[in-house]
Amino acid sequence: MFINNNVTCYYEEALKTKGFPYAVVSGINIIDLASGDLTSFYLDVWTDEKAAGATEQLEALCDELRESLHNATISVAGSFAAHIGFENQNSINESEFDLSHRRLSFAARIFYY
Repeated sequence: MFINNNVTCYYEEALKTKGFPYAVVSGINIIDLASGDLTSFYLDVWTDEKAAGATEQLEALCDELRESLHNATISVAGSFAAHIGFENQNSINESEFDLSHRRLSFAARIFYY
C-alpha cells in the first residue's frame, strides 16, 4: 500500500540527480471537519519520455499506485483511522519536452479517537 513500494517518492520536491521514474507528493490541503479532517493531495509521477517504453511504464505505474491507494485504510489504535480515495488522473504538459508527467489526485478522510 505504501507509495515507496511501487516507486521512489519525495515530498514536494525531487532530487535533481534522481533517476526516473519517481513520484512527488504535493498540493496537500487539509480541511477541518467536525468529526476529523478531509485531506486532498496530488501524487505527481515523472518518467524520461526518451526512454524505450516510457509511456507504457508511466501508465502501468500510475495504475499500480491508483489500485494500491484507492480504498486503502490506515489506522493507529487509540489515535486515528483514515480512508484514502482516488479522485482523478491528468496528463500534465511539461516545459521540458523530454519528461512525461501524470498527476493523480487523492482525498483522505481522517478520523481521530
